[in-house]
Amino acid sequence: MNIRKLLIFDMDGTMFDTEPISYRCWRDVSARYGFNLDRQVFDHMLGRDNRRIRAICDDAFGPSYPYDAICREKVALQLDYYRTHDIPVKPGLLQVLHYAREAGMACAVASSSPRALIEYLLDKTGVASFFSVVQSGEEAAHGKPDPDVFLMACDKALVEPSRALVLEDSENGILAAHAAGIPSIWIPDLITIPKDVQALAWKCCHSLDEVPELLAKGDYHDDTE
Repeated sequence: MNIRKLLIFDMDGTMFDTEPISYRCWRDVSARYGFNLDRQVFDHMLGRDNRRIRAICDDAFGPSYPYDAICREKVALQLDYYRTHDIPVKPGLLQVLHYAREAGMACAVASSSPRALIEYLLDKTGVASFFSVVQSGEEAAHGKPDPDVFLMACDKALVEPSRALVLEDSENGILAAHAAGIPSIWIPDLITIPKDVQALAWKCCHSLDEVPELLAKGDYHDDTE
Protein backbone atom coordinates (compact mmCIF):
# COMPACT_ATOMS: atom_id res chain seq x y z
CA MET A 1 0.00 0.00 0.00
CA ASN A 2 1.38 3.40 -1.01
CA ILE A 3 0.36 5.68 1.86
CA ARG A 4 -0.29 9.26 0.79
CA LYS A 5 1.31 12.02 2.85
CA LEU A 6 -0.20 15.07 1.16
CA LEU A 7 -3.71 15.86 -0.06
CA ILE A 8 -3.72 18.72 -2.59
CA PHE A 9 -6.99 20.54 -3.18
CA ASP A 10 -7.93 22.67 -6.12
CA MET A 11 -10.14 25.45 -4.76
CA ASP A 12 -12.77 26.90 -7.14
CA GLY A 13 -15.23 24.20 -8.14
CA THR A 14 -13.62 21.62 -5.84
CA MET A 15 -13.69 23.10 -2.33
CA PHE A 16 -16.11 25.95 -2.94
CA ASP A 17 -18.94 26.40 -5.44
CA THR A 18 -17.43 29.66 -6.64
CA GLU A 19 -17.14 29.12 -10.39
CA PRO A 20 -20.61 30.62 -11.07
CA ILE A 21 -19.64 33.67 -8.98
CA SER A 22 -16.40 34.04 -10.89
CA TYR A 23 -18.29 33.86 -14.18
CA ARG A 24 -20.74 36.59 -13.15
CA CYS A 25 -17.86 38.84 -12.13
CA TRP A 26 -15.97 38.30 -15.40
CA ARG A 27 -19.20 38.88 -17.36
CA ASP A 28 -20.27 42.01 -15.47
CA VAL A 29 -16.88 43.73 -15.50
CA SER A 30 -16.37 42.92 -19.18
CA ALA A 31 -19.79 44.41 -19.92
CA ARG A 32 -18.70 47.69 -18.29
CA TYR A 33 -16.17 47.96 -21.10
CA GLY A 34 -18.59 46.89 -23.82
CA PHE A 35 -17.57 43.23 -24.16
CA ASN A 36 -19.84 40.18 -23.97
CA LEU A 37 -17.92 37.51 -22.09
CA ASP A 38 -20.31 34.57 -22.36
CA ARG A 39 -20.23 31.07 -20.89
CA GLN A 40 -18.45 29.63 -23.91
CA VAL A 41 -15.49 31.95 -23.36
CA PHE A 42 -15.58 31.41 -19.59
CA ASP A 43 -15.59 27.63 -19.91
CA HIS A 44 -12.31 27.85 -21.84
CA MET A 45 -10.86 29.89 -18.96
CA LEU A 46 -11.63 27.32 -16.25
CA GLY A 47 -8.57 26.05 -14.42
CA ARG A 48 -6.13 28.08 -16.51
CA ASP A 49 -3.46 30.51 -15.41
CA ASN A 50 -3.43 34.25 -15.98
CA ARG A 51 -1.25 34.04 -19.09
CA ARG A 52 -3.56 31.56 -20.80
CA ILE A 53 -6.71 33.44 -19.76
CA ARG A 54 -5.24 36.59 -21.28
CA ALA A 55 -4.63 34.71 -24.54
CA ILE A 56 -8.22 33.39 -24.54
CA CYS A 57 -9.55 36.93 -24.10
CA ASP A 58 -7.26 38.22 -26.84
CA ASP A 59 -8.56 35.55 -29.20
CA ALA A 60 -12.19 36.22 -28.26
CA PHE A 61 -12.16 40.03 -28.22
CA GLY A 62 -9.00 41.24 -29.90
CA PRO A 63 -6.33 43.67 -28.67
CA SER A 64 -8.86 46.31 -27.58
CA TYR A 65 -9.94 44.17 -24.61
CA PRO A 66 -8.33 45.88 -21.57
CA TYR A 67 -7.37 42.65 -19.85
CA ASP A 68 -5.30 44.05 -16.98
CA ALA A 69 -7.94 46.58 -15.93
CA ILE A 70 -10.77 44.07 -16.22
CA CYS A 71 -8.82 41.44 -14.28
CA ARG A 72 -8.14 43.87 -11.42
CA GLU A 73 -11.77 44.99 -11.27
CA LYS A 74 -13.01 41.40 -11.48
CA VAL A 75 -10.93 40.34 -8.46
CA ALA A 76 -12.11 43.40 -6.51
CA LEU A 77 -15.75 42.72 -7.41
CA GLN A 78 -15.39 39.08 -6.41
CA LEU A 79 -13.87 40.01 -3.04
CA ASP A 80 -16.69 42.51 -2.45
CA TYR A 81 -19.22 39.76 -3.16
CA TYR A 82 -17.51 37.36 -0.76
CA ARG A 83 -17.47 39.98 2.00
CA THR A 84 -21.25 40.35 1.87
CA HIS A 85 -22.37 36.79 1.11
CA ASP A 86 -21.90 33.32 2.53
CA ILE A 87 -19.34 31.23 0.69
CA PRO A 88 -20.92 28.11 -0.85
CA VAL A 89 -18.85 25.23 0.54
CA LYS A 90 -18.92 21.98 -1.40
CA PRO A 91 -20.62 19.07 0.41
CA GLY A 92 -18.10 16.81 2.11
CA LEU A 93 -15.24 19.30 2.38
CA LEU A 94 -15.10 19.29 6.17
CA GLN A 95 -15.36 15.51 6.27
CA VAL A 96 -12.35 15.17 3.97
CA LEU A 97 -10.33 17.71 5.94
CA HIS A 98 -11.08 16.04 9.27
CA TYR A 99 -10.30 12.61 7.83
CA ALA A 100 -6.95 13.86 6.51
CA ARG A 101 -6.08 15.43 9.86
CA GLU A 102 -6.92 12.27 11.78
CA ALA A 103 -4.97 10.15 9.28
CA GLY A 104 -1.89 12.36 9.56
CA MET A 105 -2.10 13.63 5.98
CA ALA A 106 -0.97 17.19 5.32
CA CYS A 107 -3.29 19.35 3.22
CA ALA A 108 -2.44 21.95 0.59
CA VAL A 109 -4.39 24.28 -1.66
CA ALA A 110 -3.03 24.64 -5.20
CA SER A 111 -5.27 26.99 -7.15
CA SER A 112 -5.04 29.15 -10.25
CA SER A 113 -6.78 31.95 -8.31
CA PRO A 114 -4.88 34.95 -6.91
CA ARG A 115 -3.50 34.44 -3.41
CA ALA A 116 -5.73 37.23 -2.04
CA LEU A 117 -8.86 35.31 -3.06
CA ILE A 118 -7.53 31.98 -1.80
CA GLU A 119 -6.58 33.27 1.63
CA TYR A 120 -9.81 35.24 2.02
CA LEU A 121 -11.97 32.21 1.23
CA LEU A 122 -9.98 29.92 3.52
CA ASP A 123 -10.26 32.40 6.39
CA LYS A 124 -13.94 33.22 5.91
CA THR A 125 -15.00 29.58 5.70
CA GLY A 126 -12.95 28.67 8.77
CA VAL A 127 -10.79 26.01 7.11
CA ALA A 128 -7.45 27.85 6.90
CA SER A 129 -6.02 25.95 9.87
CA PHE A 130 -6.29 22.65 7.99
CA PHE A 131 -3.80 23.75 5.32
CA SER A 132 -0.05 23.81 5.84
CA VAL A 133 0.57 24.99 2.26
CA VAL A 134 -1.21 27.55 0.09
CA GLN A 135 0.03 27.77 -3.49
CA SER A 136 -1.35 30.24 -6.02
CA GLY A 137 -0.88 29.76 -9.73
CA GLU A 138 0.00 33.44 -10.08
CA GLU A 139 3.28 32.60 -8.29
CA ALA A 140 4.23 29.83 -10.72
CA ALA A 141 6.14 30.32 -13.96
CA HIS A 142 3.54 28.17 -15.71
CA GLY A 143 0.04 27.48 -14.44
CA LYS A 144 -2.26 24.53 -15.03
CA PRO A 145 -2.22 22.41 -17.20
CA ASP A 146 1.54 22.59 -16.57
CA PRO A 147 2.56 20.82 -13.34
CA ASP A 148 4.35 23.72 -11.63
CA VAL A 149 1.67 24.67 -9.08
CA PHE A 150 1.36 21.08 -7.81
CA LEU A 151 5.11 20.51 -7.74
CA MET A 152 5.59 23.75 -5.80
CA ALA A 153 2.98 22.62 -3.27
CA CYS A 154 4.79 19.30 -2.82
CA ASP A 155 8.12 21.08 -2.44
CA LYS A 156 6.76 23.39 0.26
CA ALA A 157 5.20 20.43 2.09
CA LEU A 158 8.46 18.45 1.81
CA VAL A 159 6.57 15.55 0.23
CA GLU A 160 7.55 13.68 -2.92
CA PRO A 161 4.93 14.02 -5.70
CA SER A 162 4.54 10.24 -5.73
CA ARG A 163 3.26 10.41 -2.13
CA ALA A 164 0.63 13.09 -2.84
CA LEU A 165 -2.93 12.96 -4.14
CA VAL A 166 -4.78 15.73 -6.02
CA LEU A 167 -8.50 16.57 -5.82
CA GLU A 168 -9.61 18.43 -8.97
CA ASP A 169 -12.69 19.37 -10.97
CA SER A 170 -11.16 20.73 -14.18
CA GLU A 171 -9.56 19.26 -17.28
CA ASN A 172 -6.51 21.46 -16.82
CA GLY A 173 -6.14 20.38 -13.21
CA ILE A 174 -6.22 16.68 -14.08
CA LEU A 175 -3.67 17.29 -16.85
CA ALA A 176 -1.45 19.21 -14.43
CA ALA A 177 -1.60 16.45 -11.82
CA HIS A 178 -0.74 13.85 -14.45
CA ALA A 179 2.19 15.94 -15.68
CA ALA A 180 3.41 16.26 -12.08
CA GLY A 181 3.31 12.50 -11.57
CA ILE A 182 0.58 12.78 -8.91
CA PRO A 183 -2.52 10.56 -8.91
CA SER A 184 -5.77 12.51 -8.91
CA ILE A 185 -9.44 12.21 -8.08
CA TRP A 186 -11.74 13.96 -10.53
CA ILE A 187 -14.80 15.56 -8.92
CA PRO A 188 -16.97 17.00 -11.74
CA ASP A 189 -18.33 20.53 -11.39
CA LEU A 190 -19.60 22.82 -14.18
CA ILE A 191 -18.44 20.96 -17.25
CA THR A 192 -17.61 17.39 -18.20
CA ILE A 193 -14.02 16.88 -19.25
CA PRO A 194 -12.99 14.74 -22.26
CA LYS A 195 -12.95 11.00 -21.69
CA ASP A 196 -9.25 10.71 -22.50
CA VAL A 197 -8.53 13.20 -19.70
CA GLN A 198 -10.95 11.45 -17.34
CA ALA A 199 -8.90 8.30 -17.91
CA LEU A 200 -5.82 10.03 -16.47
CA ALA A 201 -7.48 10.36 -13.06
CA TRP A 202 -7.17 7.57 -10.51
CA LYS A 203 -10.86 7.77 -9.59
CA CYS A 204 -13.97 9.85 -10.20
CA CYS A 205 -16.13 10.90 -7.24
CA HIS A 206 -19.44 12.66 -7.68
CA SER A 207 -18.74 14.76 -4.59
CA LEU A 208 -16.21 15.17 -1.81
CA ASP A 209 -18.51 13.06 0.38
CA GLU A 210 -17.13 9.97 -1.36
CA VAL A 211 -13.45 10.79 -0.87
CA PRO A 212 -12.88 9.66 2.76
CA GLU A 213 -13.97 6.11 1.93
CA LEU A 214 -11.50 5.99 -0.95
CA LEU A 215 -8.74 7.34 1.26
CA ALA A 216 -9.54 4.77 3.92
CA LYS A 217 -9.12 1.93 1.42
CA GLY A 218 -5.70 3.22 0.48
CA ASP A 219 -5.45 1.09 -2.68
CA TYR A 220 -4.08 3.91 -4.78
CA HIS A 221 -3.38 3.02 -8.37
CA ASP A 222 -0.88 5.33 -9.98
CA ASP A 223 -1.65 5.92 -13.68
CA THR A 224 0.72 8.84 -14.02
CA GLU A 225 3.59 6.93 -15.55
